[in-house]
Amino acid sequence: MKSLITIGALLVALFGISHHGLAQQANDVAVVLKTKGKVDVTRVQNRPAEIAKQGTRLHNGNLLHTGDESLAALVFTDDKSLLKVRSNSKVAIKGMRQQNSIVKTIAMEFGQLWAKVTKSAAPFRVQTPSGVAAVKGTNFYCITDEAGKMIIICLEGAVELANALGKVLVNAGYTGTLEKDQAPTMRPSTPDEIPSWGEDDSTGGSFEIEFEDASGQKKKLKINYD
Repeated sequence: MKSLITIGALLVALFGISHHGLAQQANDVAVVLKTKGKVDVTRVQNRPAEIAKQGTRLHNGNLLHTGDESLAALVFTDDKSLLKVRSNSKVAIKGMRQQNSIVKTIAMEFGQLWAKVTKSAAPFRVQTPSGVAAVKGTNFYCITDEAGKMIIICLEGAVELANALGKVLVNAGYTGTLEKDQAPTMRPSTPDEIPSWGEDDSTGGSFEIEFEDASGQKKKLKINYD
């Protein structure tokens, strides 16, 4: 997770602003850290998608679609929570601002994601047709099929799964399942079902993004990640 430390340090050291500064000066919900393979972002419904690449800014409601053998890594601009979207996934990145934070909702149609969520007052949710996963500041995987079945594998912290039929708190070391017309369930995770691709940071690099400071002057921020 060196990328989290590097981003925060650069914001303070280079421009003398807190990690909230970038979020306050722009409408960005998240920024793409890196991509692999085919990653598209749709900003307006019924409009052509554009290719997502390193430095692409994502706004409320943008739809991210990954192709075969692809990956997209994002960082949220308020608290530096990380999100990785695996191949053959389709998710909408939603964020509503509340003062210095963003209420985050990842609306999953299908696919797989991994998240490292910073503990903060701002809610972080994953939403599917089967129900909602409310994250309590944690490290987890989420797998959703096209029928809406959601599987949460919690590595750290806790995730609450809920729908109209009930709710269950999935703690670290447990796997929770949420399906349509069924109450959520959980059980201990088995070693062979726990993925490792989310925490694999075998590549590194850097890129620049442009933003306005408090006086309205445009500046560039160089982000290094490992």
